[in-house]
Amino acid sequence: MTTSEAHDPHQEDSPEAAVSRLKAEAGGRLAARHRVDLDPAELARAAGVDPALIEERFPDREALLTDLVLAAYNAMGDSAERAAAEAEKAGAELLGRWVACCEGVRAWALTHPEEYVLIWGRPVPGYDAPPETMAAGARTVLVLLGLVREALTAGELAVDHVPAPELSEGMARTIEPLAQGMLSGLPTPVITRMLIVWTQLHGMVGFEVNGHIAGVAADPAAFFTHAATAMGQYIGLPH
Repeated sequence: MTTSEAHDPHQEDSPEAAVSRLKAEAGGRLAARHRVDLDPAELARAAGVDPALIEERFPDREALLTDLVLAAYNAMGDSAERAAAEAEKAGAELLGRWVACCEGVRAWALTHPEEYVLIWGRPVPGYDAPPETMAAGARTVLVLLGLVREALTAGELAVDHVPAPELSEGMARTIEPLAQGMLSGLPTPVITRMLIVWTQLHGMVGFEVNGHIAGVAADPAAFFTHAATAMGQYIGLPH
């Protein structure tokens, strides 16, 4: 039942109350726009495909969504890995390979905005991605981590080159599982910076994918390269 349906039409509203109720109704509809019908059988009929042909592969919406999420994560990972590898082949140092990896993420996202939003936008209501999507989703960050570890092994990673606030209890609890998992073996300051730059990367990409960059950057590509370079320097890569 919507806000309007629940309201007694004979009840008098002040202008302020009417506007408030109208905005509440609008907010509910904006939230509802994230609910999409991805029933495989219905999609098959809309696409002119016999539902029986896809029933085994996609028995329900969750199976289809998982397939789409995996494909998107792997495509982004392919682009990031390929860009970093091509930069290395061209003779780029660690920082150049870092920037290339970030640019690979951006390039894929701009040419596949809906797929990017699927994995890095608002979660689809009612869908919980299974564990196998996490491995695919980690591919890109593993490229960046590989460069950080390479610099650490070579003794070239700056650890305390930028001032940092003391870790709060909440921040310590945030990085603890990272230090015991994917980012194990890295110094604590690097772990905290890695978390920051990872969110910064997708903040920048999402900002552009969702159309918010035009009024900010005259040259979005140049801005992104500059920022990706700054993030690599912040994480401690040699330059």
